Amino acid sequence: MVDQFLGLGQINVLDLKTIIFNLILSLILVLIISWVYRRTHQGLSYSQSFNFTLIILGLLITTVMMVIGSNLAVAFGALGAFSLIRFRTAVKDTKDTAFVFFSVATGMAIGTGNYMIAISSVVLISVMILILAKIKFGSVKRFNYVLTLSSESERDNNDRMKEVFKKFLKTDSLLNANAREQGKILDLTFNINLIKDGEINEFIKELNNIEGINNVNLISAKDDIEY
Repeated sequence: MVDQFLGLGQINVLDLKTIIFNLILSLILVLIISWVYRRTHQGLSYSQSFNFTLIILGLLITTVMMVIGSNLAVAFGALGAFSLIRFRTAVKDTKDTAFVFFSVATGMAIGTGNYMIAISSVVLISVMILILAKIKFGSVKRFNYVLTLSSESERDNNDRMKEVFKKFLKTDSLLNANAREQGKILDLTFNINLIKDGEINEFIKELNNIEGINNVNLISAKDDIEY
């Protein structure tokens, strides 16, 4: 009776059709999660292997939950087996951790037969993530590029540079100025917003055509950094 109360003697046996259905549904939903992750990821920390892991993780959790069912003995055995695994790869972005839990929760829901919870949560949470990414929720970025250039102080190129800035930029702000070679060369750093991102090459080209302007570089600013 104790074993029956604790669920130690119950073995969850699923038919082949249910197993295949669960795995296919899990694959579809975690593929959606993977696409949302790839679509909304920003910065330089994107990893194809992490994206691939999200899919495998969802399928594995679905399988584990189907094996466990309501049997506590199997559950404790699975816990002991997973405790032997060591994950040594550090998560580079805190948002990646949320996607790991997203995939795990989806696998758990499908593996336990809660299909409505799995489908509705994936759809609604994915839509929410896409909307938040679209409106750049939480971003404090005021400039989308950092411009660095070198200017020869002996040449009168300031007016020409202002004309190019006015033509291509919405806003600009001088971030840093550094003099070298006894003041003959000025290294300037600006925060800028381009009117049209498609005009980057033309903007750089016109700056390079100004006499006395050299080493023009444009760096894309990350969304979560305010310069």
